[in-house]
Amino acid sequence: MKKLALMLLLVSPVPALAHDEGHGPKLTDAAKQGGVISPVIDAKEHDLGAKAAVVYKAELVRSEDGSVKVYLYDKDMKALDLKGFDAKAKGVLEEEKKGKITKKPFSLALKDGVFSGKPPKPTRKPFNIDVTYTQGKRKLLSAFDNLD
Repeated sequence: MKKLALMLLLVSPVPALAHDEGHGPKLTDAAKQGGVISPVIDAKEHDLGAKAAVVYKAELVRSEDGSVKVYLYDKDMKALDLKGFDAKAKGVLEEEKKGKITKKPFSLALKDGVFSGKPPKPTRKPFNIDVTYTQGKRKLLSAFDNLD
């Protein structure tokens, strides 16, 4: 019985930390629009966690009506020229319940230099929002974790 309790104690924190580290290193930049800052990484490096290289930076701003705007910046937090980006981005709202991850997709549209969209209403807190962008042939990813 003691072995089982010890095993559960050692294994149980692992699922809880599975998405906490996010995709890419932790950033300390101040938000320009009052939102949450996240690294933008090459989607191929999503499994590297904090070791993924920062390509750009993203800021997620949520409105009271539930819509979101995502601003993209270069590494120095200067507004990024989005001419080479597709006009659509893919978002996913992720929630966890009893160790099971639920993913709810939504879309974002590029207008006036900002990606905007309305994710499904979260049913649990905290939740995550991942956004995938296409720049030429490259897929980029930003993950906004532990939102409430």
